Parts: sequence; structure tokens; C-alpha cells
Amino acid sequence: MSWKPGTLPETIAPENVGMSSDRLSLIDAYLQGYIDQEKLAGSSFAFMRRGELVYNKSFGHASQASGQAMSTDTLHRIYSMSKPITSVALLTLYEKGKFQLDDPLEKYLPEFRNMQVFTAGSAALPAVRHAAASITPRHLMTHTSGLTYGFKGVPHAVDQMYRHFKVGDEAEDLATLAGKIAKLPLLFDPGTSWNYSYSTDMQARLIEVLSGMTFDQYLQETLLDPLGMIDTCFTVPADKISRFSDNYARPKGPLKVFDEAASSPYLSEQALKSGGGGLVSTLPDYMRFGQMLANKGELEGVRILGRKTVEYATRNHLPDNKDMEAMGAGGFSESAFRGVGFCLLGSVCIDAVAAPNMQSEGDYGWGGAAGTRFWVDPTEELACVFMTQFMPGGRYPVQEYLRHLVLSAIVD
Repeated sequence: MSWKPGTLPETIAPENVGMSSDRLSLIDAYLQGYIDQEKLAGSSFAFMRRGELVYNKSFGHASQASGQAMSTDTLHRIYSMSKPITSVALLTLYEKGKFQLDDPLEKYLPEFRNMQVFTAGSAALPAVRHAAASITPRHLMTHTSGLTYGFKGVPHAVDQMYRHFKVGDEAEDLATLAGKIAKLPLLFDPGTSWNYSYSTDMQARLIEVLSGMTFDQYLQETLLDPLGMIDTCFTVPADKISRFSDNYARPKGPLKVFDEAASSPYLSEQALKSGGGGLVSTLPDYMRFGQMLANKGELEGVRILGRKTVEYATRNHLPDNKDMEAMGAGGFSESAFRGVGFCLLGSVCIDAVAAPNMQSEGDYGWGGAAGTRFWVDPTEELACVFMTQFMPGGRYPVQEYLRHLVLSAIVD
């Protein structure tokens, strides 16, 4: 198989890997339907089975105003699909013995010593107590750290504090972000519940401390360059702006531009290189990442992680093999909660019947706020990547039905 960075391999006949061409043709009508109904401006989808590219098609526009078509090499804001990339980068340091998953975080980031937990009161007058346990790298990697995001509209006092102190302000770097977060109380004792949060950005800060390099430098040298992910970056270069998609929303009626490519913040370098949501990427780049994981850590002779590391990391790491629902998960997430646990890279299906859509047990992956999604199905030897630019990404169940369509086309 010839696979040049920046492109995808040639597609093969689905029947060569036990799939039906007729059944896969349903994907075309499904994704085109979202364009025809003006729910999405454009999208791209590709998947590989047994290391061969089976499907690769694009629909609609990257920019409706200019008429620019969506294409395989269109640049997308992948937002939280940055998280699995960051976690894999951290795992490379785990393999080098730089830390253990259950080490106290303050061993490396001393600002997280003696953390407090919010118990009552308000954002202005909080009641707190000492946390029952230290945050650990495993807590960061499974979003059980007690941190939060401070999303607009979330009424909890701790989220209000995050908003008040402008946690995540783009003017700050990862070290400043960590110092600001460490001064605020936790939502709960580490390891006792699940909450989407800045945990992955704290993974990025941990990478800096453990490696002695800036996060973006370590990511480039350890993951992006070796894998040939030539279009994955924090800042869109001038010579690639023409491939950068507009991002859309649909508050009422027709689609409207949420973030125009020509004036996007992604065109300027930001101080905060967010491991939790700062990257842009393309379908071919992310497919290289996903196929590396499907191959148990290796792609085209380049090994990023050991086989055993990938197998271990992609198991459910929530305590007592709980799903996210049992961990009290609520609010925003890129995943369903029932029947779904959390591995060290993202969500992982632990009960296929309880989960809300058809998937294999052991299927893992994650998505982004603008509707992007990747998943790896080790049982069926699949690596799948879906790209679109629509806020909020969870408004339509596009990715869930794509899983159904892919799995139902398996005939061997």
C-alpha cells in the first residue's frame, strides 16, 4: 500500500476485506442528505479495514460563500479530537518511565499540592475541605480529576469561579493555566466521579515538565513528524489558508458562519497551545493517527507506542470497570454515558447492548465540538474518521448512524 503523507491511499473493493459495496452506498445518501437539508455545509468520511482504505468521500462545501468544495485535504478545527493526540504523546513518556499513572500529580506539578474540594456555598463564598486524595495522571487521562471547564451557562459554583478568573484565557500559556486551576477548588474528590475538564491541558503541561520541551515542540518531534501528520498544527500557515474550512452554526433557520476561515483566530499564534482542543487537522492526518492505533502503535514501520501499551491504554480505566453513567457523569461530553467507559485516550464501549448505538465492545475514540469524530474498532479491525465543521457537533446524531452503516456493511 502506497500512502503519501497529506493524502489517503487508493480505495480497494470493499469485498476484498469482507464488506458489501451495495450496503456501503447507503453512506453516500445519508451524508448527502445532511447537505441537501442544509443541516451541514459539508463533510468528509473515510474508514479503513484491515489496513486497507475502503471508503473515502466528501460532500458539500468547506465554504458556502465562495463555493469551495469540501475535500479530503480540507483543514478542520478538531477541537477535542486534540485530546487523544495529547494522551498518546503523554503515553510515550510513560513508556520511558518518566511517571507512573498513580503518582501524585504534585510530584511533578507542585502547585497541585493540598487541593481543596468545594462542599457548599457560592462562588463568592465557597465552603471547602481538603481533598481525600491527590490528583494522579490516571485521573487526568480519564477526566476523573475533579477539574472542570467553566462552560458558559453551567451553574455550579466551581464553574462560575473558572469563568470569573478567566481560566483558559488565550493570553496565558500552559504553566499559567495550571497555576490558575490549582488555586481553585475541585468539584469532587479525585477518582470518585467523571467530569469533562481541562484535564487534558494539564496532561500537556505534564508533558512539558517531564520532557523539558514546550508541548507543541514535543508533539511535533515525537508524534506529528514521525507519523507524517503534515497538516496538523496549532496555527494555520498562510500557504494553507485556502484549504481551511469555515465553521458553521444554525441558531435559527439557515446555516450561518460561526468562525470564518479568512479571519479565524487559528490564523494567529496563540500563547496557549491547548492539548485539550487547540489543533487543526485533516482527514488524512487523523486517519494516520487512527490507523497507528488500530495497528497497535505502529504505522509504515514507525512505532509510536508498544503493542501492549495500546492494548492497556484502550481498556476501561474507570474504577471497578464502571461506565460513565455509574460515575455520575453529566453535562457536556463527546460521548454517551451508558455502557461506555473511559480509557486513557477517550471513550470505550464496555457494554454494547447498554450503549445507545450499535458498536463493538472495545470500540474506542473521541470527537470534537464542531462534529468531528474518530473511532477504532479492534474487533472488526476498523479505523474511521469523520470531518465536518458545525457547532454544536452533538446537535445531529451523524456519527452514531455512520457506525451503524459501517458495521452493517460487514458481510464476512
